[in-house]
Amino acid sequence: MLMTAVAITALATGCQKSNVTDQNAVPADTNSAASSALQDAKAGMTNAWQATKEATTNAMEDVKNAFQSAKDYTYDKKDAFTAKASADLDSLDQKIKELSDKAATASDSVKADAQTKIQELRDKRDALNTKLDAVKNSTEANWQDTKTSFEQGYEDAKASCKSAWDWLKEKMS
Repeated sequence: MLMTAVAITALATGCQKSNVTDQNAVPADTNSAASSALQDAKAGMTNAWQATKEATTNAMEDVKNAFQSAKDYTYDKKDAFTAKASADLDSLDQKIKELSDKAATASDSVKADAQTKIQELRDKRDALNTKLDAVKNSTEANWQDTKTSFEQGYEDAKASCKSAWDWLKEKMS
């Protein structure tokens, strides 16, 4: 997609109007419509490029933060990591409770679908308890694996919670 956008942009900016005055020249109103369409296409490509650039920057920032987190919590900081992980789980519990409370005020059909989503979140949350126990009981040899497993599970649960909130907001609006 990026290569296509770059190629079209290069083509569009490389083309220049020529002053053709022969009898086969395109009428001015057609030329104006084509120029307008070209400008619209260029604007669309610019917007697409900006969106791609922003998404890439955000993704790279997430990766950078994940690597920084991994470096911040070496085995000797296991207690600090488990304390932060417990606080993160408490926050996730609160968001799930708020989601459940909000879903309770929805229509019956939305409420039923919301309950399914909330149960999936609770299942993911329960799995995080197991992963946190593994982190707490980890040795230096398996520290990185257990810590990474917890972090990935937490990020998945957090994304699922956000998705459920977005879904509920859409359904209730």
